[in-house]
Amino acid sequence: MKKTFAQLKRDLKVGVKVKQIKNEIWGTINDEIREISKVQTNAVAFRTNKNGKIIDSWLWLPESASEVDYQDDVFYFKSNNLMMGYKIIKE
Repeated sequence: MKKTFAQLKRDLKVGVKVKQIKNEIWGTINDEIREISKVQTNAVAFRTNKNGKIIDSWLWLPESASEVDYQDDVFYFKSNNLMMGYKIIKE
């Protein structure tokens, strides 16, 4: 089922787990399951293991709903015709 950008913002809350499934911007996918540790109106932070140290890795949200595709538990952000995609992991 297709969902709105507003619904995505409501769904991305502290404790939710996500997995990256597409990254055309950097070219590599971080396929570890990461938990949202912080939420702002324009970004969310994922708890990320970087060389054995846990850090917050920020994902900045698009400014426009036209840059977001959210369906079922999968969402994509478009930037300069490149996409990043994530899947919300349900437990």
